[in-house]
Amino acid sequence: MPELLDWLLQNEESFRKSRLPSLYSDLFLQRQTNPDGYNTNIHAWQTALSHAALAGHLPSSSASSPSILTLQTSEQLLNALSSRQYGRPLGLGAVIDESVRSGKMIPRSDFLRSKKSIYARSWVPSPWSLLSWGLKTIGLLGEESWDVNGRLRVGELVVVENLERSGGEVLSRQGRRAQSVTDRVVSREAFAEELASGIGGTEGVRLSERDVEILLKFLEREKQAISYNERVVKFKQPSAARPEPITHQDVTIASLKTLISTLTSQCDNLSARISSLTTTAFVAVKASNRISALSALRSKKLAERNLKQHSDTLSQLEEVYTKIEQAADQVEIVRVMEASAGVLKSMNKQVGGVERVEDVIEELREEMGKVDEVGQVINEPMGAREQVDEGEIDDELEAMEREEKEKEARRVKEKEEKEAEVTRRRLEEIARREDLEETEERRKVEELEQGTKKSQESESVPNEAVNQLDASTKRLSQMSLEDDAAGKTHDTDGMQGVQKAVAEGSS
Repeated sequence: MPELLDWLLQNEESFRKSRLPSLYSDLFLQRQTNPDGYNTNIHAWQTALSHAALAGHLPSSSASSPSILTLQTSEQLLNALSSRQYGRPLGLGAVIDESVRSGKMIPRSDFLRSKKSIYARSWVPSPWSLLSWGLKTIGLLGEESWDVNGRLRVGELVVVENLERSGGEVLSRQGRRAQSVTDRVVSREAFAEELASGIGGTEGVRLSERDVEILLKFLEREKQAISYNERVVKFKQPSAARPEPITHQDVTIASLKTLISTLTSQCDNLSARISSLTTTAFVAVKASNRISALSALRSKKLAERNLKQHSDTLSQLEEVYTKIEQAADQVEIVRVMEASAGVLKSMNKQVGGVERVEDVIEELREEMGKVDEVGQVINEPMGAREQVDEGEIDDELEAMEREEKEKEARRVKEKEEKEAEVTRRRLEEIARREDLEETEERRKVEELEQGTKKSQESESVPNEAVNQLDASTKRLSQMSLEDDAAGKTHDTDGMQGVQKAVAEGSS
């Protein structure tokens, strides 16, 4: 299985093996019989070709630098997509025709020669477009297809989706860098190496010169983000609407940056060579190979001499570049200060001087004073409104307090009367209970006496009956004495409670 087809089967969702028969069928015929399936297959092929180009898997005339922005149509592309089971895709020409018609792919030559943006759409058709439409309508002029009897016309198409993505990544990388004049100017070589390498996940893949040319044209014409020539690329300021033209100073700055980069790389290589020669000399000494050791040391000395010369030159160039950066920053600062001075001058002119400001402040104070006077008049009491009599308010308050005290006294008196009534009822209950107990005891004594008398008449009374009679008589006598004492105590307490309640009520 070809490498390109194998990659599509592994990475593209729409290229499942169950869909290959439909994808490899004749799409020209499918457009008439199954329009929905035709559109689905066209979209699947467009997406797959775009992703394969961005990943660097499409066949290219340059094997060392595959193009990620263009699609090269040829027999080589058909062979790379051929399948043992389904053969070559019969509808690839229809896919390219639809892509060109919809603007998703543009012939490279047309893209580079065009003066208008690919996004520009004219509402007024040109005479040639009207004539072409009329001839196509009556069948005298047909559209040139990329499919020629089952083969593809040889050509190169710009993949717009990949171009937009690459341009966005380049602008994003530049936006993260400093925005001084020296940082916005780079050589074309530095642009390809620093800003346009590794786009779309192709790490380590450097854009070909043809891709760089397409990308620069897109950034200049469609994005209006750069100005460039065959040597220098200059990005616009973030706040500017359009990029500035390239000047002789820009060319010098770009050349200086390129030379510094080159010398830095040479110094790194010389340092690595010196380390390698040192290692070689030690190995030769251990092997007692005097000739090899001397040769390695001579080469090391020459490399050290070259490294010192390159380092001195690099130091001088870096110092010059630093001064240029400072001068460029100073120019920008002076330009901003000059513009700021103009703004301040215009604003001071609008103010009109100190005297006008003093007049305005005085008028403002007068108007604020008028506002305060109006507020005082509004807050004053109306003339017809009666004044409040404070004496009446005090009398009314005293009456309310006096009434509240009388209510409190009545509540206390009623409470005491209720307590006295409860006490009286309790005393009456105790007295009634004691009377009942006394009556019952007297009845028992009388019954006992009567029983004793009857016994004496018939027989002699036993000693136990006599003793019981004596005990009952004593108990009755003692109870009478206690009742008299308790009655006096109860009467005294009750009278004292009643007298106290009467005295508090009269007070």
